[in-house]
Order: sequence, then structure tokens, then C-alpha cells
Amino acid sequence: MIEQPKKFISDTLRPDYPPMVPLLKADWSGLAFDRNFYTDLAPAFLWDALLSFEDGSEVAVISFGDLELDKLPVFVQADRESLLSYLGNDFRFTADHYVFSQKQNWVCRLDQDVTLIAGETKLIQRLVDCCGGLESVMKIISCDFNSGQNDEYGLEKYLINLTAGLINRA
Repeated sequence: MIEQPKKFISDTLRPDYPPMVPLLKADWSGLAFDRNFYTDLAPAFLWDALLSFEDGSEVAVISFGDLELDKLPVFVQADRESLLSYLGNDFRFTADHYVFSQKQNWVCRLDQDVTLIAGETKLIQRLVDCCGGLESVMKIISCDFNSGQNDEYGLEKYLINLTAGLINRA
């Protein structure tokens, strides 16, 4: 049973959005995707790899609104089809949500623009390795957050800071 999801989220992520990096834990790293580019809100292969780490257990899902009201999360089978079916039912995907591991070693923030996957750096490194390596994943992320020639919004710096723990491990 998940205890205190509100505390877990508030201890893990600031409510900041790009170009601000929301990570609060020094031993965590993240990946971000423009959710509008994907029917599955992030690359399907990435969901499959991340959810496979749960060894068949369920993941917690809670809307931002329910979290603020201290409601309990809903538990969904840890596979892409089940998760997206839940989010698609009654158009839940139109509200911002968090999805996280019962072990609380990773969290996914789904807002209307960005899918942020954050977790313990060792776990995110494993995820990146399962998805073709850091260079391959960074190509996808950089394409999603095309910062342009001058990077006037600081998106390149955002991506570097978000993945800094992974880059330092490479």
C-alpha cells in the first residue's frame, strides 16, 4: 500500500515546468517528452520498458486534483495497455496525472504538454539502456524539445540538467 502520495510527490518534484528542472532529489534523473507527439503520451517502447520493471505489480495513478485533496491513488496493472485504457476512460487524460511505482522509485508527471519520467538515477539509466542508450533517447528528447538555433527558452539547458546524472555516468 502506498503511504502518503502527496508527501512522496512533494518531496520528489517541484511544480516547475520547462525550462525549470523540477527534480528535488540529488540521486534522481529524468527524461521528458512532448506528450502531444505521441498517442501513448510518450514513446510506446519507453512505457513498455519502464512498466516492465514493476514485475507484474500495479502502478499508482492519481490526478493532480485528487492528490491535492489527499485522495488515494488508483492502482492499475503495470502495462501500457492497462494504463492508457485507464487514462482514456472518461477522458481522464485531459486532466494532469501522476503515475508512480509502489516502491516510489520513479514517478511520471503527465501534464498537458510534457510527459516527465523521473526516478532514481540507477533506474533511469536502466531504462535508457533498455531503450537504445542515452544517445538514442537524447535524439528523441531533443527532437521533441527542438530549442532552435538560439535556444531562447533554455530548453537545451533543461534537457542537460534533467539528464545530468545519466551523462555523468556515461
